[in-house]
Amino acid sequence: MQFATKYDYYSSGNTGSYYYSLAEQINNSTQETVKISVKNLESQGSQQNLKRLLNHQVDFAIVQLDVANEAMRKEEVTAVAILANEYVHMITQKDSDLKTFSDLQGKRVAVGTVDSGMSFTADQLLKANHITVKPDYSSFNEAFKKLKYRQVDAVIYVGSLGASKNLRQQFVYNRDLRLLPVEPALVNHLTVFAPGSYQSATLPIGTYGSRPPVPEQNLLTLSTATVLVTRPKMSRQKVALMTWSILTTARGYSQFYPALQNEEPKELLRKGIFYIHPAAQEVFEHGDPRMAFMRYWENNSDLQAGLVILGSTSILGLLIRQWRRQKSKKMVTTTTNRINELKSLLPDHPQQALDGIEDLSQEHRLMFVEGAVTTEVYEQLRQKTQTFTDQCRKLLEQQRKKFVMETLLLLDEWQATLQTNPEEALKKLSHIKQQYRDMLLSDQVDIEAYVEIMQLTLISLMTLTPKHSHNGTNYVENDQTLKVNSITSIDT
Repeated sequence: MQFATKYDYYSSGNTGSYYYSLAEQINNSTQETVKISVKNLESQGSQQNLKRLLNHQVDFAIVQLDVANEAMRKEEVTAVAILANEYVHMITQKDSDLKTFSDLQGKRVAVGTVDSGMSFTADQLLKANHITVKPDYSSFNEAFKKLKYRQVDAVIYVGSLGASKNLRQQFVYNRDLRLLPVEPALVNHLTVFAPGSYQSATLPIGTYGSRPPVPEQNLLTLSTATVLVTRPKMSRQKVALMTWSILTTARGYSQFYPALQNEEPKELLRKGIFYIHPAAQEVFEHGDPRMAFMRYWENNSDLQAGLVILGSTSILGLLIRQWRRQKSKKMVTTTTNRINELKSLLPDHPQQALDGIEDLSQEHRLMFVEGAVTTEVYEQLRQKTQTFTDQCRKLLEQQRKKFVMETLLLLDEWQATLQTNPEEALKKLSHIKQQYRDMLLSDQVDIEAYVEIMQLTLISLMTLTPKHSHNGTNYVENDQTLKVNSITSIDT
């Protein structure tokens, strides 16, 4: 397909759904900024959208990040932009005996339609918490009708806060509904072991109603991003213009992504994405893709422009082209050598290797903008550096997970000791703290991982300190002293 002459198709959701509204906003953006029409195909949700994209039935798809994450790792799809964050909602009747997510064991639960992102996320949460339910794959309206007549015990919904008209209407017309929290343990588990998919979040009081407030208090839950994705080999022009249309109309997406109202859209629209399409990345860094030639022209003198014209029609031009080929060949060889040097750092110092390759990528980008290398050579260099960059990030992620797992095991051991010998437990906790501080200072872990471990340690300490001694004697006062001393001991 070509822009301006045919539609570009993308897959979203059912009429009236949050995804459908988001798709309409994308169409408004493309028509307003780059004069392109895109055609929306209705679907059952994220999983069907992703399948259509992989099967080349559409050019773009709106997908939950947790659904797309595996395909991104396999380099089957890449991100264009983050458009919102979707929150897990657990909805039940007010008189239900359900209190938290764990109470769903053995219950009848509406988890969304078969190809929806909701059913995918619900399945991930249930597996992570080792819960078995009687799943119901009814459509949105049918699920709430069944909840009303008690044919299901709960509904799991995943979507942007307040952005779904259908969900808001359910709370407006049915005052007997309430929202349940997700347990901290489940939130911690998924944010640690699937950091690319989920993050801790809060459902704010009064999101779906003020009198009475729905929910009645802030509720802990999980969120995953809503991301516009495409295939890696999609036309760079298409991706660039799509990205530019969203970036320049970012405030229009604030109804789905409230942070866009006040914060810098360039950062929010790509925050936390590892697998972003090169054309989208270029737009975020350099702006309007239609101005690329003008930027190149403005950065070259009249003499250089004259040499370009002369070089295309004369012997001098042949000499210049030959010189450029030699220069480009030398630059590719130099890049390969620098990457090989950085590879020696990768096993023991992956962060240093990542910093080095990102610096090299930036050098190439500046040379391209200044006209020192051709588009063809720059693409070769970019592919080389991108491949090694991905290797660095994957190794860092593996090390991080290993580091967190080892720490959780240490904390389990510390917890067991705490039940029988509090003094020995404090010594072990101090040892854990010192061990990871030394690792931080020696660049074996990054500061984010270190802070995360300290937070897990603090949570473990505050929630697991015993209120009774092992012989049954109550010693609350001593226990409070133990808490204060323990918290002081892990202060970073």
